[in-house]
Amino acid sequence: MANLSDEQQALKDSIKKSGMIWGAILGVIAAAIGYWALGGQSTAIQGGVAAAIGAATFGLISSWRIKANSAAAACAKCNATFSITRTDRAEEVKSSENKETRDAQPDHSTEVVTWVEDTIEVTDTYTCAKCNDATTKQYTKTVKRDEVETVEPAPEKPKEKTAEQPENAGDAKDAPAGEGWFSDSAKDAAPEQAEGVVTSSKGKSGGKGDTKK
Repeated sequence: MANLSDEQQALKDSIKKSGMIWGAILGVIAAAIGYWALGGQSTAIQGGVAAAIGAATFGLISSWRIKANSAAAACAKCNATFSITRTDRAEEVKSSENKETRDAQPDHSTEVVTWVEDTIEVTDTYTCAKCNDATTKQYTKTVKRDEVETVEPAPEKPKEKTAEQPENAGDAKDAPAGEGWFSDSAKDAAPEQAEGVVTSSKGKSGGKGDTKK
């Protein structure tokens, strides 16, 4: 490892830095959980235990990440350490599919999200910096594109039908009071009856006049 090239040394430093960053992030999370779990203890105990948990987590995670990535960076052909780097990546779209989701809203409208989902085949090429041995790795991934979000308004409520009125309801409503209940024949007979009454009245008047004379 003392005779690492500049490229190998840069890869080693990158692996070490990545491992330490992951260790620090997870260490802080573990320390916070430990501090919260000891809420009933004194501040000194909470702080001491949380610091111990954070330090232990940092050491374990960073060491594991560095060893795993260092092993992956070793050439299987010449056994050179920190010599494998990704030198190329090719992506090929294998299929595309239109997709959508529909989510009902409290106001009865519908939120609609549409997108195109591509299935992509990825080919990564890794090359040894020492012996130039190249290996490839293939895998597939899905990618969303052309995402559009729209809102469909709530459907309109059907209008309520009003009660239908009878055909002669308008005539009865427009007719003057007292006339709506008489037929046409009754209306024609009414004046004649009225005249008869007047004639009879006049006759009685005339009789009284004759008696007086």
